Amino acid sequence: MKDPEIDRPVVTRALVLALSAWVAFAIATLVHVQNAYWAAMPVWVVAQASRGVLFERALLRVLGTLLGAAVGFAILHAPVHPYAQFALLGLWVGANGGLTHVLRGVHGYGALLAGVTAAIVVIPAVLAPGGSLDLATARVECTLIGVVVTTVITGLATPRSPSQAFFARIRRLSADAITYAAQVLRRGATDMGAEKRRILSEISEVEASARLILAGSFEGYRRLHDVDSLVVGSLAVMSAGVAFGPGDRAAAEALAQHLDQAAEGLLAEAGAPPSSGLAFSGPLSASSRLEGALARILEANASLSQPLVAATVQPFRRQLAVLAPHREWPQAGRTTVAAGAATFLAAALARWTGSPLVVQAAVGVCIFSLVLGSMALPQHIAPKLLAGVVGGAALAVFYRLVVQPVFPAPPGLLLTLVPFLLLGGLLRAHPRTALAGVDFNMCFLLASQAGTTVAASAMAVVGGSAALASAACLVAGNYILMPRSSVRQAEETAEVIRRDLLRMIEAEPGAASEDWRARGSRQILRLSLHLGRAKDLGERWPRGILAVLNLGYAIEQLHEFPDSVAGVAKAGAFEVLRHLVEDPLRTAGALRTLATEEAGEALRRVLLDLAEGLEKSADLLTFGQPQGAGPV
Repeated sequence: MKDPEIDRPVVTRALVLALSAWVAFAIATLVHVQNAYWAAMPVWVVAQASRGVLFERALLRVLGTLLGAAVGFAILHAPVHPYAQFALLGLWVGANGGLTHVLRGVHGYGALLAGVTAAIVVIPAVLAPGGSLDLATARVECTLIGVVVTTVITGLATPRSPSQAFFARIRRLSADAITYAAQVLRRGATDMGAEKRRILSEISEVEASARLILAGSFEGYRRLHDVDSLVVGSLAVMSAGVAFGPGDRAAAEALAQHLDQAAEGLLAEAGAPPSSGLAFSGPLSASSRLEGALARILEANASLSQPLVAATVQPFRRQLAVLAPHREWPQAGRTTVAAGAATFLAAALARWTGSPLVVQAAVGVCIFSLVLGSMALPQHIAPKLLAGVVGGAALAVFYRLVVQPVFPAPPGLLLTLVPFLLLGGLLRAHPRTALAGVDFNMCFLLASQAGTTVAASAMAVVGGSAALASAACLVAGNYILMPRSSVRQAEETAEVIRRDLLRMIEAEPGAASEDWRARGSRQILRLSLHLGRAKDLGERWPRGILAVLNLGYAIEQLHEFPDSVAGVAKAGAFEVLRHLVEDPLRTAGALRTLATEEAGEALRRVLLDLAEGLEKSADLLTFGQPQGAGPV
């Protein structure tokens, strides 16, 4: 039965990829570049689903390769012992591995290539130290050839980024967030858990992919500010809806109707400015947070719907928010240590043994440690990487021993590669095998060393492929047996949230409140993203994901009271809040007690808001702590 996924677009893309790889290899071979097969390798990783990402990855591959080659050459010529050179290489590789979790969008790809290229220059020099300059030069030349060919051939067949569809999706999610707030006002938040999880998961996924979708375009990057503002506004509307609890049900229903109208207008009138009548008016303006959050969404949406030149001069852009950059520091630290240590140990073992096979395996260990370490969930990718590496290495043995000896020189050599590149193109283009297809093609080229004129025995060829496959088994097997847990990542994010809140209750918080405005929404997005990936967590999402934003807002309000007016009560509240992580419910009770003793209505309201925020976010504040999962 014909596979429905093998259709014309898949075949066309496979042909384009194969053609790009073949042309790059042919050019490098005809101009006699050392290791010409390197020129075909950029095709399989630079080629992307959208043109903007392709162009940006192509540029970053060139920059990363140039930087990595320069650093590798500098390390080899440092006047230190070879093991000290390997230590320097480990530091460089580890640092770039960590940067893949710090730099946003496709920018981490440049760091990845900087680490890989340095290892490719340094580690083989164990056996041939005099050829380091030639190796670095060949690496750069092949990269330039491959990138140029890929950009020209593949770029012409690659569609533009679906930016408008992306903007429509984030607009729909913002409307869903407004509708959620309206329903909470009507029914309360207790029966809206599933809808809240869906909206938060989708918003976090969309925001995480924004820089990939809008890559390669100056306009796209300038639009990111509008996207961030829509995201922050959506979270603010949802959290304000949770915090808003008027005693008058008629007022709540009137406010919910205004929110419904705003959601409908957001979808029906994409370019409507905030002054279109959807903003609050009259007595409903008492809910300033809800009003401000909705105004932020409408302004960002209006800006996003206009031409960029017109959008930049609109007077209402004062509402656009800043979202803290996405930084996965715990993952960055683990990747730095793992990739750096693996590189040093593998290079040191290669020097100690002096075996060409161990040198090949050491290069593989470095590359695979960086590639898998850069992934958000490497345990999902490791089996596919392993399958691709083993398949490519096995086919390389057949090509090197059976096919290439019959046609060792052009044009026969070039023709022999055609069926292998076509197979690789199909694997890379097919949705089910795309990830494994990358490693299949890369390792086929690495292990086959297509076009090499150096004679090698059958044992050396088989051993080289086995060394590469063994390196993949070692690194991928480690991730498969000891997978990185999404629940653990969620717990780390919850710890960051707790730490930020504790910073805010210091007597002199400094920039903690300003940081919270930008970081609070970012941490909620990170938490939702990790929880959404943790399928086993299911319904056990911690409650209070939105309420914790209200808690931060209430702490900020408490700081705004002058010490001369509320000095004793304010100091007492902050002293109580120091225990918000240890026992949030008891802390909330103590705040309610303080509220009953407070004469000023404004301060009493803030103390009650703090208590309510703690009660609603208690599950999140204790999430992942050793003493338990928090209150139920």
